[in-house]
Amino acid sequence: MSVLFQTVINTGKLYSFRKSLNTTLSNCKCLLQRKYSDTPKKFYTFDEVVAQRRAEAKRSIVVQVNSDASFNELYGYCSKYANINGIHHYKNNTDEHFMLIEFSSEEDLKDVLHTCSSHQKDIDVMALQSPFLWFRASTSKKEKFTIPKNINLMTNNGCRATDEDALFEDLMNCKTVSEQIQLLYDQTALNDLGVRLRYMIARQLECVFDSLYANVVVRPFGSSVNGFGRMGCDLDLVLTNELTGDMTDPSRRLVYQEKKCEGGRSPWQRHMELVAGLLELRVPGAGRVQRILHARVPIVKYAHDLAGVDCDLCYSNMSGVYMSELLWLLGSLDPRVRPLTFVVRRWAQAAGLTNPHPGRWITNFPLTLMVLFFLQHDGNGGRILPSFKELVRQAGKEDVRLTDENLNCTFLRDLNKLAPETYGANSANLETLLLQFFEFYSRFDFKDKAISINEGNSIRKPNSLPLYIVNPLEQALNVSRNVSFEECERMRVEVRNAAWQLDESKSGDDWGLLGIIEKKTTRNLKKLLQVGNSHRLVSVKDLFKDSESSTVNELRSKIERVTKKTGDDGSELPNEQKMKFKNNQIGSEIRRIMRDKIV
Repeated sequence: MSVLFQTVINTGKLYSFRKSLNTTLSNCKCLLQRKYSDTPKKFYTFDEVVAQRRAEAKRSIVVQVNSDASFNELYGYCSKYANINGIHHYKNNTDEHFMLIEFSSEEDLKDVLHTCSSHQKDIDVMALQSPFLWFRASTSKKEKFTIPKNINLMTNNGCRATDEDALFEDLMNCKTVSEQIQLLYDQTALNDLGVRLRYMIARQLECVFDSLYANVVVRPFGSSVNGFGRMGCDLDLVLTNELTGDMTDPSRRLVYQEKKCEGGRSPWQRHMELVAGLLELRVPGAGRVQRILHARVPIVKYAHDLAGVDCDLCYSNMSGVYMSELLWLLGSLDPRVRPLTFVVRRWAQAAGLTNPHPGRWITNFPLTLMVLFFLQHDGNGGRILPSFKELVRQAGKEDVRLTDENLNCTFLRDLNKLAPETYGANSANLETLLLQFFEFYSRFDFKDKAISINEGNSIRKPNSLPLYIVNPLEQALNVSRNVSFEECERMRVEVRNAAWQLDESKSGDDWGLLGIIEKKTTRNLKKLLQVGNSHRLVSVKDLFKDSESSTVNELRSKIERVTKKTGDDGSELPNEQKMKFKNNQIGSEIRRIMRDKIV
């Protein structure tokens, strides 16, 4: 979501909030608790938003309940001990019910936690204080709680997966392609409750690790916080134990005795090995723990069953956090950036260019950089985004950041200081920008040129890899080095096809976005259902209409001959003339249609 307030600045440009406030930063109090006497401010920094989310997590708990009908009883019970800001309901992957409760302050939360109990002694567990709890049934006479009429669940089943059928129906009813793009973003972007849960997971780990590390901080990064996350996205976490200036003051004579990490393996590997053991033994909800300790950045993967989120935890990898900050800042500069990125990612998924498993295909991160690079291009009416080099040039002393590996991550953090003429020069709508994106990359010279958002212009490739996209913070790295020649060429073909489809599809069942975000198997099925030599695709649902038009009758006859393997006279064809499908899935689908609807 863009964090631009509705205001007219000295350049005469008008910015506004998006109509829907259901995305990542929608309920951040730092965006809503401003007074009219405050100094005008268009942008909030990434650190301000993260601090607000961490503060929310520190005064919140997640409680497992019997159902959403437990709201009155849970609210009445907790309100006896503390003031409640709001309660959100969700279900995890196994349809268990949970409620996230935010209290008014951390002191209120502590008062509630003091009333919590552990299991009975006959259950073989070790007691643990955690922000994840469950609401036990009353052992005495059930209390009756009177809840004010204006108190209701703020969110009911807030983490449910997107209903694809309902989404496509809504997209069909839109009036313009731009409206479709915005709707797709609004309905699939990670919402407020999804972000809250991810910060609660980080808070839970901080509580467990607090006694092991000084000043421990668990920071979410990646799609969960950079503004480009979708519902159900994985959670990336980094564990740090940065020491403050007071803790490293040489004038202090009393110093903690500390354990030196010895052995042949990297200290990070041994720390992550310990963390993996703690996840298995001490963290409620953590399951399916996997250790990937010999990677360049050691990682522990696990599933958080109580929140329904898959997590990746690493140690001291702050470059990922700074990369998330950079993407968040660029996404906040213009309200068109994130919706455009979402539709490009959805198109790539439908075309089979991306894959949930690692391999020789492109991933969402390089695709995001491709969108940002296109928006930096000034050949279509002016730049919408500045180059990363411009953010570095305008950075001050307060923006200096260095990682443990001496990686320089210095760039402008406060976008209110960014020169207005460096961005927002193009006023094209989302439909125009999407078409221009496809046309831009259909002409791009992938053979000799590399994509670099640092420069905002293409540069010469330093090697012969098929696709070269520069990592903004580690410019010696190619984030798309895994992409093969075949996949790069297939991407160029799909880009051209998408540009043609978007430009030609003005009406019908496949108008606008529907034709390019449809799964490729479905598109292949429709190609098999063409009438004669016509290039117009026939919708499958036309087969089920009551009207017996000659076109539909002819099409039914053709499919019946294919599925029944009969000739024009009704006789069975010889084996060598029987129709065979190269794609078994498509063949099975056609036969199912005939069996259920036509025959």
